[in-house]
Amino acid sequence: MVSESNKRIAKNTGLLYFRLIFLTLINLYTVRITLEVLGVVDYGIYNVIGSVVASLSILTVAMSAATQRFLSFHLGKKDYEAYSKTFSLLIVAFIVLAIILIVIGEISGYFFLNDWLNIPDARLFAAKIIYQFSLLSFGFGLVAIPYNASIIANERMDGFAFFSIIDGFLKLAIVFVLIRFAGDRLILYGLLTAVEGIVMFLSYMTYCHVKFKYCKYIWEWNKSLFKELSAYTGWNLFGSVSAMLTTQGQNILLNIFFGPVINAAKAIGDRIFNVINGFSANLYMAVSPQIIKSYAEGNIDRTMNLVMRSSRISYFLIFIIAFPLVCEMDFILGIWIGNNSSSADMVAFSKLMLVYCMVVSMEQPITRLIQATGSIKRYQLTVGSVTLSFIPLAGLFFYLGASAPASMIILIVITSVAQGLRVYVANRQTGMDVRRYCSEVLVPLFVSSGIASILYFIRVKYIEIETWSGEVCVFIALMLSGLVIVWLCGLNRTDKEYLVNLVNRRGNKAK
Repeated sequence: MVSESNKRIAKNTGLLYFRLIFLTLINLYTVRITLEVLGVVDYGIYNVIGSVVASLSILTVAMSAATQRFLSFHLGKKDYEAYSKTFSLLIVAFIVLAIILIVIGEISGYFFLNDWLNIPDARLFAAKIIYQFSLLSFGFGLVAIPYNASIIANERMDGFAFFSIIDGFLKLAIVFVLIRFAGDRLILYGLLTAVEGIVMFLSYMTYCHVKFKYCKYIWEWNKSLFKELSAYTGWNLFGSVSAMLTTQGQNILLNIFFGPVINAAKAIGDRIFNVINGFSANLYMAVSPQIIKSYAEGNIDRTMNLVMRSSRISYFLIFIIAFPLVCEMDFILGIWIGNNSSSADMVAFSKLMLVYCMVVSMEQPITRLIQATGSIKRYQLTVGSVTLSFIPLAGLFFYLGASAPASMIILIVITSVAQGLRVYVANRQTGMDVRRYCSEVLVPLFVSSGIASILYFIRVKYIEIETWSGEVCVFIALMLSGLVIVWLCGLNRTDKEYLVNLVNRRGNKAK
């Protein structure tokens, strides 16, 4: 049974990586063309408007985590009746929540757009239209959460990958329409993005109703279940607020102190983060249901093994890609968005975003372990309190004259401290061995990163490349160096045996 579950994880991870590679290629192209078509100012406006709308989703993030946890837990218990009741109650809750948050968004949006955000007067009308489209897309995305969670909880990553590819093609189509449009492209971009979100919502809903018989809607008010979901969501809300202020609040602060051009620079870093973070996020998507299901079954040994291995491997998946990118970021951005569009702030944000991505990559396995227990009060109070310190600290540093990218250094430090607190809470609540976590995760992480830092210093300080071919050769050499570092210093013997066996099995199937 465990062997079958591990094979399912490997298969689902493979499907998700195929999805990731495809979407990465689509995103690399669409971001560059969108930046060129909209221009730096409009691109920055769109991203800061998106940040304002995303700030409404603090409760939805909390409910999304609760949805994933409860549906996976019911499947682990094989209690399909409880699954159906929970799913139906969640649909109603998300519809009501979407209406409430859109109303709040309409009220608060007036003050954000007119008094708080730094938007040129000539583009204020377009920004208001974009805000309406963003609210519409947000509402449909909110109601889609139980359907997305059902696909992941049932580990149907083939369906998830298929719809993600369709999503990528639709985004690509939007770019081609923008290129040929002669009117206000920012408004059209917002409209088409909203329509695309509605199409994807309808697709997820139809798939779940067809594939999963327990995803049928049945109305039955369950007071005890509602209280349980509310209590879990309530404590998760505190963590969601801190996460929202960390990410979206940073964008708003940057806009207030530096303007939309810096938002555009940060947006490029965000795009890189989203693409690279996908390498570990796909692993989590495949592993997370298994962590919760194993805990629900009472198989604690397998649960801890999954947490340790996924923490370690997720970091190194990011490390192998991030290391050469950090070293060659000027060259990469020059190719991607063009030397004329690139700036020093874009380079700085992009490099620091990759470092931040590596730190964040270890968060989810510990978080899923704690969420599997159903008791998250201590976790949210402890970690959320530390994370909330980011906004006042960043604001203070900006007031004292710090540069815009300095906010990322503050974020990296705070996130590292928060990760240490997660490990502490996991030890108190689940008995997770801290020494084992340090020896199996942190020690290989620090050793590998230390060696990479030395190579980065040598590259920046002593190696000057003037030709395009030379840059490519150095990039390949750095990536190979990262692979060697991970193999020698990062992976343990069990990891290596697992990877060798996986490659052999794939090779035998190919024959």
